[in-house]
Amino acid sequence: MPVGYKPSVFVSSTCFDLGQVRADIRELIETFGLDPVLSEYDSFPVSSSNDTIANCLQNVRDKADIFILIVGSRYGYQTENGQSITNLEYLEAKKKGIPVYVFINSDVMNILPIWKNSPEADFSSHVENKKVLEFVEQLTHFSSNWVYKFDSAKEIKSALTQQIPYLFMDALVARTKLTKNNLILPQNKYSVEAANIILDKPDFWEYKLFVELLNSYMQDLADKRFDLKYGISFNNNVVIDDVSEVMDWIGNQTDELINLIGISTILINEAAANAFGEPGVAGEHDKIQHVCQRFIEVYSRLIDWKLAFLTLKVEEEFDQILKMASCFADGPLSEIEDYCSRTYKYLYEAINEVSLGNKSVKLDFSFTFESPEMSGYKKEFDRLNHKYF
Repeated sequence: MPVGYKPSVFVSSTCFDLGQVRADIRELIETFGLDPVLSEYDSFPVSSSNDTIANCLQNVRDKADIFILIVGSRYGYQTENGQSITNLEYLEAKKKGIPVYVFINSDVMNILPIWKNSPEADFSSHVENKKVLEFVEQLTHFSSNWVYKFDSAKEIKSALTQQIPYLFMDALVARTKLTKNNLILPQNKYSVEAANIILDKPDFWEYKLFVELLNSYMQDLADKRFDLKYGISFNNNVVIDDVSEVMDWIGNQTDELINLIGISTILINEAAANAFGEPGVAGEHDKIQHVCQRFIEVYSRLIDWKLAFLTLKVEEEFDQILKMASCFADGPLSEIEDYCSRTYKYLYEAINEVSLGNKSVKLDFSFTFESPEMSGYKKEFDRLNHKYF
């Protein structure tokens, strides 16, 4: 956030049934000297080119520094994927990594155990839609949030009056640590969790930072992974009529793929090991960040590499070899995805073993690729080479 701006508090809930509660919370936010962001007020930023859902999510992304979620008996408007706008706003806030305060109506909380035991029963006297209960179950999961029950706005205001000053204290402590250590941690490079790891430096902090950054950067590519899944590319078509140029294009693509694979293995097996530091010597957070950023950039380039085959227009006879060649990226893409998730699980399992007093665990974060099956490609390449050259 730019210096001189007041933090913004986004209030997410259905409006029709919780209108007065939202108004009361807005008043409280203003008494803290913060900027309330509520969709029913004229101060809510709106882009004329976006629909209602897009505007709400954009405001969470761009304006929200604190997120307050209030859940009553109504689920609200459902989007095409069946999720409510409130649900999507919550997921956006969690993705952003900002403080989230969750308040759930007591009546809804009280029937949750009954619904879990008899999910097919009729709960229409309690909630408008059973999806409310599904959402509440997600919110109350032990690893998700601290959840407050409420019967009226008074209880929400009381909880926030207690909790917001704690949040400011955390910010002051973090500011002191940043100043003391002369640290600069840009938000576009470090998630909130990553920044906390650097500031607190818990045991194994270098490795915790490594797996946190890998997975947060991977999450940032969700839209691009979607494009890959459905073969979506907006690049201009490339038309090649000359046979030799087609074969040269394939050769250049193969060279680029080999280069990307080489970069990824150097990053993990050499640069990351160096950034972690020797045993007993603290690592360097900026080098760890750079390694993670570049490693995920390789993943992003591999997606571009594969999608490039979609926009190439050649004679039909070359379709088969192009299809075979494009599949060469599937293995590296899958292996990078697996590496990011596997190392996270592997690290925390090892830390748990140590915490239980078991023998020391040697961490191995090395990375290798398996060679793709190329016999079919080579056969087709030789056929075309023999026919035209």
